[in-house]
Amino acid sequence: MTVMQTFNYRHEKQSSAYDDSLLRFNKSQNVRPVSCLQSWKYFYEFRNELRKQLTFRRHIQIEVEHNIRQIMQKINEESRKVVTLVGVHIRLGDIFISSRLKQNGLVIATSEYLSKSVNYFLSKYRNVLFVVTSQNMTWAKANMPRHVKNQVQYIDSPKWEVIVAMLSLCDHTIITVGTFSWWIGWLTGGEVTYNKWPIRDGSILRKQFNEDFSDYFYPGWIGF
Repeated sequence: MTVMQTFNYRHEKQSSAYDDSLLRFNKSQNVRPVSCLQSWKYFYEFRNELRKQLTFRRHIQIEVEHNIRQIMQKINEESRKVVTLVGVHIRLGDIFISSRLKQNGLVIATSEYLSKSVNYFLSKYRNVLFVVTSQNMTWAKANMPRHVKNQVQYIDSPKWEVIVAMLSLCDHTIITVGTFSWWIGWLTGGEVTYNKWPIRDGSILRKQFNEDFSDYFYPGWIGF
């Protein structure tokens, strides 16, 4: 018998809410949680240890560091330290083309949300540069606030690992919807803004979150 055959599989009640029953088990058992575990409450106590372990392979780091140097050259800044980088992850492409995702209830980003988030960071920090990635760059360019058009760099990479690594090296994050956005915000570790209502009420996905999304969104993040 293999170790995997001895696992007791534990299923969470909701994919985007905290289920404390998953953490109640006998230490002599082999337990495997089968689910998304999309709540900050599961690992908040071990956040520092996890950030040390969840690192990118060296070849990804080299590519990302090269991208950041190129950005600094474009804006004529010699030092990364004098710039406040705010990563912006806009998930749109698959939501636009997938009727299933729309029916499930995912809410796309709005220009109003992006404007509020951009203005928040401009009001708090100096020399801000927004680094934007998206599956639908045409939409992103049309909906980022016009008054910061000279403070935006668009990164159009086909590699998801490069996008996540790139944005996680920024100082702060503007997220929209989805797992990639959530993890980018968490890995970055700075201030994070999010859409307060990312899922449509009455939809299939809404049932996977608790009432006020407090299990899903870290309380230190800023909702608009």
